[in-house]
Formats: sequence, C-alpha cells, structure tokens
Amino acid sequence: MTAMRTMKALPLFPLPEVVLLPETLLPLHVFEPRYRDLLRDALEGDQLIGLQTIDPGADPGEGYAPPLLPIGCAGEVIEHSPLEDGRSNIVLKGTFRYRIVREIPGRSYRRADVLPLPVEPLPAGDPRTPGRRDLRRILSRLVDRLAVSVGREEARTLDPGLSDEALVNEALSRLGLPAADRYRILAMDRLFDRYSWALEHVVALQQRVDLLAPYWRQKIDPRSN
Repeated sequence: MTAMRTMKALPLFPLPEVVLLPETLLPLHVFEPRYRDLLRDALEGDQLIGLQTIDPGADPGEGYAPPLLPIGCAGEVIEHSPLEDGRSNIVLKGTFRYRIVREIPGRSYRRADVLPLPVEPLPAGDPRTPGRRDLRRILSRLVDRLAVSVGREEARTLDPGLSDEALVNEALSRLGLPAADRYRILAMDRLFDRYSWALEHVVALQQRVDLLAPYWRQKIDPRSN
C-alpha cells in the first residue's frame, strides 16, 4: 500500500473521449511529433504512459494544452510497431489509476507528477457482494446475443483467470460505453461500486437486447442493398 501511494512522474497522452481502464488493452496510433518524442522516452524508460482524458467541457480554442480530467490510467506499452515514416502503432495495457498532482514543464509533451490510487477490493464473505459468477454469466449471455446479431463469433468468453478488477473492467470495456460512463467507473475507489454498476447496467442492456431480438435478421439479404 505504501508503494502505491508514492508519487511518480508520468508522460501524459491526452485524448478526447478516450478512457483506459486498468488491466484492459487500448491500441493507439502515434503520429504527432510531440507524441513521437513521448513514445521514444517511454520506451527508453519504464514503458509507462499516462492516458489522460481531455475535459469535455474544455474550450476547443485552448488547443495545444487543453484542461484534463484529474484521474487517469497508466498504460504499459506492450506492443510497438514502428512505421517507416516515424509514426507508430502501439498497444497499451492499463496498469494503475492515478490522480494528477501537478504538471511538469520542460518537454515537448505534457508530463505530470501523479499519485497512484489504490482500489478497495471486494469484501470477503459479504452476501451483498455482487458475484463474479453472476457477472460472468450475464455478460457472456449478452456478448453471445450481440455477436450472433451482427454475425461475429470472436471474443465471446472471459478468461476465467481474471482478477476481480480485471473482470469488471474487461466486462465494461466490451459494452461500448460512452467516455463519461467509463470515466465514472475509473473514478470509483471501491470495486464493490464498480461491480454493482456493471451488473445493473448489463442486466438493463440484456433486457433491451432480448426485447429487440425478434426484430433482428440473422443474415443480411443482399437484395436489400
């Protein structure tokens, strides 16, 4: 716990409408010169980049350094595919969430001292605790239904070895939530609250999917084009 409360300097990758959750994956295309600098420095260091959501209420005219939401997620560069013209494709894996303490000037890209934010785990043996099995079962049913409706078969199961936090974050990442909801989840300090929110949301979505299922065509008739 002490280590998790030690302040750390991170390069920041600000993006609008993008939220990274711990233990989930995010592919990114790096092309701006300042972010090429950021990526180079990250790869030469601990390979961590702070994925930071731009405040949706920010003035678009602030351009180069728009205001940021206070909580972000550090992502480790687990894949790096450099391109001939200097651009890169990367994949970040969320490692820990944090709160910005202060920004650090002096680089072409934005950097900040951040304070890692621990997550309160699920209480053991509490009968009110939403169950991993319930969330996995409901989500798997929903993913199956959605996959069939659009003719897709991939990503229909969740790894049984996922941690509690990874399970709920991965589940929520698969639902195409708007950035505001994803940020709300990221900001939750208690895993119990994330599980409760996820179960309520997934159950409501499943009900809507079941209601619309009779109207979905299993295959698209080319004659309708």
